[in-house]
Order: sequence, then structure tokens, then C-alpha cells
Amino acid sequence: YSHRDRQLCYQIHERLVQDEFSVWIDRDNMHGATMTAMAEAIENSEFVLICMSDTYKQSVYCQSEAHYAFERRCHLIPLIMKPTYKPD
Repeated sequence: YSHRDRQLCYQIHERLVQDEFSVWIDRDNMHGATMTAMAEAIENSEFVLICMSDTYKQSVYCQSEAHYAFERRCHLIPLIMKPTYKPD
């Protein structure tokens, strides 16, 4: 997710945790060790939620995350963050 969408993403995260799903979420800007942690989280995941927005689409880190999850053959679940968002 793009950190500009963090509030909604945190709400989604909290709801999934309440429903007893095991969920990893990046709470800081991705760089260095966090990128490694993200890669490890994807490697240990069957499903990856993609919180899509215009800022997500513009982020190199977000695109890398989605591409890596796709390469790992995770089930990708796109979530549209704003009603005005138009995917490519």
C-alpha cells in the first residue's frame, strides 16, 4: 500500500486481525531491512492484498511489492482505495 492510504489500510489490517487472520503490514516507509522483511512476508504468504490507488501506482516500492508477489505466484487480491481510481 501507499503510505498516503495508510489509515484505511490500517483499518483493514485491524479487521483482519480481529477475524484471526495472520497479517503482516509495513508500518514504516519501505527501505533497506524493511524491503527484506516485505520479501520474506510475501514468501510466507498465500494471499497478498494490493491496496490500489493513484499513489500506489506511482510508487516504485509498491510496484516492486506487487511484481514480487506475482512472481511468487501468490493469490493477489486488489482492493480499490478510492472510488475515483482507474486501474491500467
